[in-house]
Amino acid sequence: MEQLYFNLSEEEFTKEREVMLWCLAVFFFLGSLYVLTASPIFGHKNMPPILAMAPFGISMIIAFFAILGKVKRKDLFFLVDYGKIEFRFGVFKAKRHSFKWSKILSLEIPYKQRKIRLYLDNNSTFVINLTFLKQRKSTLIKQHIHKLAAEKGIKVNLVKILS
Repeated sequence: MEQLYFNLSEEEFTKEREVMLWCLAVFFFLGSLYVLTASPIFGHKNMPPILAMAPFGISMIIAFFAILGKVKRKDLFFLVDYGKIEFRFGVFKAKRHSFKWSKILSLEIPYKQRKIRLYLDNNSTFVINLTFLKQRKSTLIKQHIHKLAAEKGIKVNLVKILS
């Protein structure tokens, strides 16, 4: 069976989404500046400057998400091949994990969740959480791991949900 490799570093915001987020952040920031200056400069006495906090806070939150979308995450991948399962993905602290097929005693694959539980030969378990990936990719990974485990003679338990 061939290997399954996904480069997860290439998934990022498109330019259109990035421009839209930055424009929205700028509009909220300009709105907060208008509310801040409406009372002293334009003479609107019914608009206290404290009301500028809400649009300013919203603009900072939107700018934070725009910056997160701009940051390039490197070396994020998921690899399933004949010798091992190896992956590195996550939002903030991505760690590299590698499991050889010879060290895996059995698997639990749920129908309704995007997770896989590995039972290792040192009496420990590890849950591969695929909820951060797109539905199509997580389904392909689960199917590929199931096929390779069956091919290697590893016991696979299909359950409804992981406890």
